[in-house]
This record gives sequence, C-alpha cells and structure tokens, in this order.
Amino acid sequence: MKSFLLLMLFFIAGISTITAQSEKAKLEQRRAAVQAEINQYDKLLSSAKKDKRSVLSQVQTIDSKISKTQEIINITNKQANLITRSINTNATEIKKLNTEIKGLKKEYGEMIVKAYKSKNDQSRLMFLLSSEDFLQAYKRVQYLQAYADYRKKQADEITVKSNLLEDKNIQLEKEKIQKREVLAANEKQRIALRKDKEEQTVLLVEVRKNEKQYASEIQQKSRERAQIDREIRKIIEADIAASNKGKVGATKGKFFLTPEAKALARNFTNNRGKLPWPVAEGVITRRYGNQPHPVLPGIQIPSNGLRIQSPKGTRARAVFDGEVAQVVKSRDGILTVHVRHGNFTTIYGNLRNVSVHKGEKVNTLTSLGEIFTDYAGVTEMQFVVLEEASTQDPARWILRN
Repeated sequence: MKSFLLLMLFFIAGISTITAQSEKAKLEQRRAAVQAEINQYDKLLSSAKKDKRSVLSQVQTIDSKISKTQEIINITNKQANLITRSINTNATEIKKLNTEIKGLKKEYGEMIVKAYKSKNDQSRLMFLLSSEDFLQAYKRVQYLQAYADYRKKQADEITVKSNLLEDKNIQLEKEKIQKREVLAANEKQRIALRKDKEEQTVLLVEVRKNEKQYASEIQQKSRERAQIDREIRKIIEADIAASNKGKVGATKGKFFLTPEAKALARNFTNNRGKLPWPVAEGVITRRYGNQPHPVLPGIQIPSNGLRIQSPKGTRARAVFDGEVAQVVKSRDGILTVHVRHGNFTTIYGNLRNVSVHKGEKVNTLTSLGEIFTDYAGVTEMQFVVLEEASTQDPARWILRN
C-alpha cells in the first residue's frame, strides 16, 4: 500500500512537472514572437525618424510598440512566477529527500552494526543449528536471506535518492539562474517602455498642434481607400460575370469553377490559418473592419483587409498557388495585384512596381512586386482576402505572427 502511494505521488509530481514545462515553453515561444514584433517596430521607427513629416506615423508605431512591450512584460512576469513556483517545489522536494536519506542512512547504519555483531560464520551456523526442527531451520535460512536482501535494497534506495537529490540541486541552481535572467529582461523592457512613453508624449504635443490638418488628411485618405474598395468590388464582379459567360450551370454572383479550380479552392480553404504572410517581415498596423484611429479621437477608419507596414524595399509575395487575375494601375501610378485561387482572391495593394503579369501562374511565396514608400517614409501594403466578392478577415487566414 505504501509503495502504491509513493508511486502515485511520483506520478502526480511528474504530471505537474510536464505541465509546468509545457506552459514555460508556450510562454517562451510567445515571448520570442512578441519580441520579433517589437524588433520590427524598432526598424520602422528608425526609418521613420529620418523624415520629419512622419510624426503621426511615429506616434502610431510607438503606440503599437508600447502595447507589445507591455505584453512582453506580462509574459516575463508569468515566467518569473512559474519559475518561482518551480523553485519552491524543488526546495520542498530537496528538503523531503534530505530527511528521507537521513532516515535511510540511520536505519542502514543500525543494520550494519547489528550485522557486524553477528558477522562470523560460527554465529550464523549456531543460529541455524539451534533450530528445533527442519522447518524452523528452513525459515531461519529464509530470514537471513531476506535480511541480506533488505540491506541491499536499503543501500540501493540510498543511492537512488542521493542521485535524485543531486539532480534536484542542479535543477534548482539552473532555475535560479533562469529567474535572474527573466527578471533582468523584465527590467530592460520596463526601461524601454518608460522611454517610449516619454517619446510618445513629446510627439503627441506636436500632433495636437496640427490635429485638424492630420484629421483632414486621414479623412481624405479614407475617401480614397473607399473609392479603391469600390473599384476592387467592381473588378471582382466583372471577373465573376466573365467566368460565367456562356457556361451551363453557372450561378450568378459566384465564379464558375473548373474541376481544377475547385480543387485549388479546397486546398486554399484547407490552409485557412496556415497561409504565410504576404511579406517576409512586417507588422499589422490596421486590422479588418471599422476601427477608431489610434491617435486622433472621433475618427473611424474603415478597413476591408489588413494594413501591413514593412521596411523600405520590402516585396509583396503570394500567399498561395494561383493565377494572376488582374494587375490594376491607379491614376497616381500605384499598382495592385489580384491573385485567384479558385473562387478566392487575394489582393496585394499599394505596390510601387510589379514582377508578374495577368494570366501568369504563381506559386506560394512568388514575388509579386515592391511595396510603395510614401512621402513620410512609410512602406505599407494593403492585403485583402475575398471569397467570391465578399471580403474576409485576412488575419484568420495567415499564420499568427
């Protein structure tokens, strides 16, 4: 019964250790991902600071960086708490093992003394010969053997627990080092957070001075984007109509699909949430749907896709196999590429130049063109996903950063 209870305790401790290690790994993975985003924001800020006209963009980027820095501080707090719990658990187990080893050694020492006092063969022989009958002699032989076996078992148990104690002590020291490193990283992030907030405060003063001008520019851009969105919808609707023309069984408002196109659409759907990013590096600066402006109050910004900001010179890339359905050029020379994946279309907007043409087959990660950098030094691409003519949230299709 005692052995069973010990086994159950070790099993529960093992499960707890595995769970803690899994949680630690997840936190470290998330911490690395957030740090990568912060590094991207630092690159963007470094580029933006070279142009004095990008004040509003800097404020938005710093605001996003502050949010991510706070997240990484929360993560390191959780990591520190996990390590502290693990240190306390190990310290308790070490104390328990020391007590158990001390008791085993005491018991083993008493057995050695007792064995020493009756160690000569004559004593053992007399112990056997003094038996009243054969059965008692046989039982005494069994007793001596059991006694010897128990001594060996005690010695083995002392060795096992001593090795376990050594491992626990090594693990404890490693965890103490880990905790110091995590706390140091946490303090570093807190210092960075304070500096970013101070810089943001200075920039906000400048933004407030020209708030009306910035608001007017944002509203003008929103109108331009709304017009672009309407043009995209018209193009998609025209493509649908063209695909249905003269086809038996075509459905209004839906692409007519060949068997190959149906298979491509199924593959695209099956990869929902697993598609690569449309840029090698970048951060999402605007998400899908209507959202309040992050800096200027009272301004709502509609968005039918994602806005992804990247370092200057970044190229857009296809997120899945497909065919270039359109290369659209706006009145100001900005280019947009439409890639068809069955009845799905991915759109890559705000390109400076393109390296593909209409009707060209492309593969996942095929380079489509260079993203345009505006007068304020901002390199930002619009990424849209549509099923038929209906927009989807692209964040649900691409890999989580």
